[in-house]
Amino acid sequence: MKNNWLVILSISVAFLFLTGFSSEDSYKKAMWVERTEINDHGAAIIKEAQEKKINTLYVNVNPDTPDASYQHFNEQAQQVGISVYAAGGEPDWALEANQSELIDFVIWAKNFQASAGEGQQFAGIHLRIQPQYLNEWYNDPFEVVEQWKTNIEAAVTEAGSLKTTGVIPFWLDTTQTPGDPDLPFNEWMIEQFDETTILAYRDTLEGENGIVSLTENEFEAADRLEKKLMIGVTIAETGSNHTTFFEEGQEDMEMHLGVADRHLGEHPSYAGTLVNGFQAPEPEESVVPEKEEIRGTYIWHAPDLIEKQDEILTFAKEQNLNLLYTRLDLRKPFTAYADFVEKANAAGIEVHAMGGHPSWAKKESEGRILNLVDYVKSYNESSGSGQQFAGIHLDVEPYTDPSWDTNEQDVLRQWMDNLEVFVEETKRGSDLEASMDLAMWFDDLPTPDHPDTPFYQWVIDTMDHTSVMAFRDQAKGPGGILDVAANELSYAEEVGKKMLISVEMKESKANPHISFYEEGAVIMEDMLTIVNEELESNASYNGSVVHSYRYWRNAQP
Repeated sequence: MKNNWLVILSISVAFLFLTGFSSEDSYKKAMWVERTEINDHGAAIIKEAQEKKINTLYVNVNPDTPDASYQHFNEQAQQVGISVYAAGGEPDWALEANQSELIDFVIWAKNFQASAGEGQQFAGIHLRIQPQYLNEWYNDPFEVVEQWKTNIEAAVTEAGSLKTTGVIPFWLDTTQTPGDPDLPFNEWMIEQFDETTILAYRDTLEGENGIVSLTENEFEAADRLEKKLMIGVTIAETGSNHTTFFEEGQEDMEMHLGVADRHLGEHPSYAGTLVNGFQAPEPEESVVPEKEEIRGTYIWHAPDLIEKQDEILTFAKEQNLNLLYTRLDLRKPFTAYADFVEKANAAGIEVHAMGGHPSWAKKESEGRILNLVDYVKSYNESSGSGQQFAGIHLDVEPYTDPSWDTNEQDVLRQWMDNLEVFVEETKRGSDLEASMDLAMWFDDLPTPDHPDTPFYQWVIDTMDHTSVMAFRDQAKGPGGILDVAANELSYAEEVGKKMLISVEMKESKANPHISFYEEGAVIMEDMLTIVNEELESNASYNGSVVHSYRYWRNAQP
């Protein structure tokens, strides 16, 4: 049989070199992600997975990390077709003295699943327990196996319907199962899990010491038990050449795993391959560049972009602005805006198209949002690279509409639907940023159908960046800018989203404390300087925008 495998593998390798590598889409191509700060490295993990055509991640989680961080990561991964499992395990989790740590991990995962929204959950849990690295293993391995068995039983029982996967080394087929000496322990373990990864750390498929031969018993058992098996390999430097693809390299490993897909795939139990993968980069001993402070304003009067281009750009340069939210007249041809956007971009000023009205929260106005998106995307497609808009920004305030007071939750649902469509259509086939203004007082307003999630969190999760309307005329103190935006800033930092602070310059006789109209531009700048200093360590805070250009331009010093 082994000679037959040698012939098959030799033919397959030659075929792959002639025709190119093509893996079966139905198989998992998985990667372990060692414990890392998901907020810092989430985007890099997903990028690396996409580059390596990985469709499954086993992420070693930290229960102390806020759930929102993993919810956001899972959502982003699933949007590009990647499933995420919560991984956990230490060698001593096999010992009964540490069973509570294992059970705590399972309970954490169950609670996470219960609180996560649709598209934010893990695909299951992954137990990576390797007691062969314990001193106790060398003193009395059978005693360790007995305790390991007890702990796995407890974990699987606690997991209930939660999909549970695990790892075992290939050599457990020579170990007896405690309480059932006629049953190999590898078979007992395979039966416990929904899916098992066999750690077949070798750099070749063929031969007596190759992956195929070493996992033959496991596949026979899994086929019989109707369970799924993964093959686990490593590309790390282990110190033993035959146990790793470190010397051979990524391309050689990919070739071998491709052959495994073709021929181990003859087993109904074969599910795919798993390699050790992403590890957080070592911190570099270098000076961290300062965050670029965003300074922006709103231009609501659409004709100004056409009739007063030089006036706006002069003001922008005087105020060191690098962001403009600009309302467009969609009846105008694209050429009406090309000159302004090109001049602004050349001056280092990002221009985001803007639209909004309280009625845009209602489903009946979805078409108006889509008209704006279609206009901007079509404009960008027909314009030169220096003439393009960088994003689309919505300012929709449905709480000013009478229907809000009588049917708040229904309006919110419609608004959410419209915002989801807005983001989906904006991002489809483009790199435009999708953003919106958010009133500061949404902290206590629950998200429809998700009562434990404040609406502001849903908005921050959904948008590329959010401008929180912290309309106050003082930076510090109760009810000041920093106070009213605290929850939004904290949550944005948790989930790695960009946040801007929006302040008001329009006169408000009824509520003068919400605007800098009376204090003037100099005091406003002083307050924004304080805000910038206080939020310097907040990774998500990017700067401020002033509402709006016309009021700011005419403000008293």
